[in-house]
Amino acid sequence: MVNSSQARGFTLIELVVVIVILGILAATAAPKFLNLSGDAKVATLQAIKGTMESTIKLAQAKARVSGLSPVASNPGAGQSAYVVDFGFGSAEVDFRNLCPESSAELGNQLDMKDFIDIDAQSFEPTVTTNQYTFIGYDIPSSSSPLTNQGCYVIYDSFGDPNCTVTIVTEDC
Repeated sequence: MVNSSQARGFTLIELVVVIVILGILAATAAPKFLNLSGDAKVATLQAIKGTMESTIKLAQAKARVSGLSPVASNPGAGQSAYVVDFGFGSAEVDFRNLCPESSAELGNQLDMKDFIDIDAQSFEPTVTTNQYTFIGYDIPSSSSPLTNQGCYVIYDSFGDPNCTVTIVTEDC
C-alpha cells in the first residue's frame, strides 16, 4: 500500500513555471524558423543569378566562335549580325559586350528569361526594356535598377564593359 506522504504530483505553481519556460523558448526560437522563408528566397535568387551568368558566358562564347567581337558603337544595319543560334532558338547579343539582350529587338529572338526554367506562378518575371530583366518575388513597380527595395534579380544586358547580374534582397 502506498503511503499518502509518498504519493506526489505537480503543484499548480510548478506547472505554471514550466509553461512560462516553454513560452520563453518558443518566443526565442520562432523568429529563427520564420526567417527560413527569406533564406529560401535568397537561395533561389542566387540560383537564378548563377543560371544567368552561365547563359551570359555561353552566349559570349558562341558569339566569339561565330566570329563576332565587341565594337564600341552601334553597327546600325549590321546589328542583325549580332544574333547567336542556340539550336532551340536564337538570341540577339549586345554589340558592346556580346551579352544576350534582355528583350531582343530583332525578329523572334530568345529573351534572357527564356533561358531560365522558372515557375511563372512563383515569380513576377518582368522585362521592361531590351536592357533590363527583373525576376523575383517583390519587384518595385518603378522597375528601376537604381532601387534597393524588393526581392529580385536585375540583369543589365547593356553593361559596359560587361553585362551585370545583381541580387536585391532588402525585402526577402
